[in-house]
Amino acid sequence: MYIDLKIIYFILATLGCIALIYIIITLSNLNKLIKNSNELVIDNKNNIRNSLLKLPEVISNFNDVSENMKDITEVATDVTADFIVTKENMKSNIEVVTEILNILKSIFGK
Repeated sequence: MYIDLKIIYFILATLGCIALIYIIITLSNLNKLIKNSNELVIDNKNNIRNSLLKLPEVISNFNDVSENMKDITEVATDVTADFIVTKENMKSNIEVVTEILNILKSIFGK
């Protein structure tokens, strides 16, 4: 039993045609994608230009904001440290007042 060479050529020709059709469809879709992208860029050309022109200003503002955030963080750290010191001082003052009241209680309690 053998396979005729014409059948192999027919199968190869059919596969080649299917591959060509697939390539044509893929290229057509790619062409549509490129056209849509080009139209999108053309329609938004002014917006893109304005955004690019404002970009240095935005970056400068971002730098200013980050510097301000750094300053605020440092101040918040200092305030927190001062608050902790004040809390400790109040705690020790309350302890002193409590001891004085205990002494007064012991003196007048008798």
